[in-house]
Amino acid sequence: MKPDARTYVPVGTVAKSHSIIVPYSELMTNGFIGTQALFGQRFDVMSTEAGVAHGALYSILSGIARVDYVGSLHVSTLAEGTVAPTYIVNAVQATVFKDADIKSKLLGGLPRNAALLGASHGDFVKLQQGGYVHLRHLRQIGHASSRSFVDHATDMLGLPYVWGGTGGVGVDCSGLVQSALAAVGEDAPRDADQQEASLGQSVRYEDRASGDMLFWPGHVGIVVDGDQILHANAYHMCVAVEAVTEAVSRIGVVRTVKRL
Repeated sequence: MKPDARTYVPVGTVAKSHSIIVPYSELMTNGFIGTQALFGQRFDVMSTEAGVAHGALYSILSGIARVDYVGSLHVSTLAEGTVAPTYIVNAVQATVFKDADIKSKLLGGLPRNAALLGASHGDFVKLQQGGYVHLRHLRQIGHASSRSFVDHATDMLGLPYVWGGTGGVGVDCSGLVQSALAAVGEDAPRDADQQEASLGQSVRYEDRASGDMLFWPGHVGIVVDGDQILHANAYHMCVAVEAVTEAVSRIGVVRTVKRL
């Protein structure tokens, strides 16, 4: 079987581990965005040329030794070494404040699943690189989310559709699924066909229920209450909810239904 070029790293490849040090960075492949790499995510550099690093981006979940995508990033978005995070951003976006005060100067924002190293400081976490994030926007490593996969996916309703997006400025269909699963500590591959092949167990279309994933060739959505589907799509150009029957009439027959 021909290896999947999206994730293939030849045996014996020499690489040095780095971390993403910007809120998000586009990982490019064949001239297009493959995916968005998020703050704290591991990226193993295999080669560099003219300020661009080529290598392997690992799982959005820290500590998972699975290659998510192979592609290229600008070296300015990277720092050598990996850090064992203490917190994960659990909100759609976390605000970074200059001080441990919600009225203090804003330093920026970090997307969901950004991996952070910091220490508790009252109602905030003081980040190693500077700045403070409120604890309500974070999940401590080793602590399970109290909310469901569907809840976390629904949080992203209205977020812009962005090809290759994982939450930096938007998401695509499989990025939505990956992001919501990561928020509850579940690892998932990056693209829809990979998710279709590896996630959950197949069920009949007639037996679909809330939380099931519907797969079409190149597309995935999540069934939510009332036999509706939540999905990031280029028709609405955002994360939207619509009736499953409406989605089927526009996209086509569902190929696979998966249940976690």
